[in-house]
Amino acid sequence: MSETLEKKFPVTLPARLNLSNIRGSVEIRPSDDGFIQVTTTKQPHTGDEKRTEIEITQEADGTVKAATRFPDGWNWLFGSQPCVVDYKVTAPRHCSIKVNGVSNTVLAEGFEGDTTVNSVSGEITIRDLKGSVRIHTVSGDADGERITGSLDLDTVSGNMTLLDSVLSSIKGNTVSGDMQIRTPLTEGPYYFKSVSGQVRLTVPANSHCTAELHSVSGDLVSTFPITGASRHRGNQAVNVQGGGVKISLHSVSGDLSLECDEEIPAVAELVKTTSSEERRSVLERVERGELTVDEALGQLHK
Repeated sequence: MSETLEKKFPVTLPARLNLSNIRGSVEIRPSDDGFIQVTTTKQPHTGDEKRTEIEITQEADGTVKAATRFPDGWNWLFGSQPCVVDYKVTAPRHCSIKVNGVSNTVLAEGFEGDTTVNSVSGEITIRDLKGSVRIHTVSGDADGERITGSLDLDTVSGNMTLLDSVLSSIKGNTVSGDMQIRTPLTEGPYYFKSVSGQVRLTVPANSHCTAELHSVSGDLVSTFPITGASRHRGNQAVNVQGGGVKISLHSVSGDLSLECDEEIPAVAELVKTTSSEERRSVLERVERGELTVDEALGQLHK
């Protein structure tokens, strides 16, 4: 029979929750009262019941801490293992959350505050969060929707998908995991590093940005009209619809893809055509040193 433990703590706003689990699940949802309530369910026949311990406490500063403990630490990978423990937590909407996990799943939704989730192989789901969001995983996938604020992503081989979000800035690091993100471009910057993982950004049709790729063999692909482009060895750069907020990827072989899921106005409506005489005049001014290449591109496409 499963073993259930429940504790409830009064908290002041903004509340703080730190939770660590090894195997099982973690679900964190908002409540309307001024309490953090933690309910755990330990499955005794899934591991070493006696050595799997659960601690739930409140610190002097009001932070609620909940953790699954196993004396052997990481040695459980080669011997006896901790039991599966499922956490169900409710907390005030204005709550900062930090979750550390090994192979457990994590669900967090509906909060306003800093959110950090660290996981080894468990799947992560985040929804309706406002604030600074940090997701670090080794091989687990992460999925999110309606995230508002800054985003910090770090993965080895796990794939990350963030949809229908408004992200003021992104810092993304990946080895081989792919990143797919849908967001309007606001403040920036949007900066990524990758070995072989692909970065795919889907942005609105009216986006104006400057995308850069620094790569050994990766490619930069855009479905948007390009109003300026350069390529030199492993460096590529494009101005999309006149240029704007910066998007950058440093990779070995990973590609940067800039896409739009809406209808894009025709290029003729966005870029004024230039007559052959006007083009020749601009090129002659470049030859005489009166214009830089960037200035010339601006003249040709204004």
